[in-house]
Amino acid sequence: MYTKQEIVIKSHREGKSQRAISRELGISRKTVKKYIVEFEDRLASGSSTQDVISGFLSEAPVYNGKRGSKLKLTEEVQRAIDEVLASNEEKKAAGAWKADAQKV
Repeated sequence: MYTKQEIVIKSHREGKSQRAISRELGISRKTVKKYIVEFEDRLASGSSTQDVISGFLSEAPVYNGKRGSKLKLTEEVQRAIDEVLASNEEKKAAGAWKADAQKV
C-alpha cells in the first residue's frame, strides 16, 4: 500500500496539478503543496535522488503547530461582562425576553 506522500510525489512527477492530486486523494491542497515543497527542497540540497526518496518517504509527516499565548481575564473585561449581564437581567425583569446585544 502506498502512503499519501508517495502518491503525491508520483502524481506530481506525472504532471498533475496540486488541486487534481488533492481531489483524487481527498486531502487538503495545502498538504499536497507541503509534501511537494519538502521533497523539492531535499532534492535541491544536493543529496542523491534515491537517498532523498527513501528518506523522505520513510519519515512521518511533521506538523508545525502554532502555540499562542493563553488569554487572561482582565479586570476590565470582567467589568464589561458584569455590566452586560446586569443590563440583561434588568431587561428580563422588565419583560423583554430577547435583550438587545450590546457591543463591548
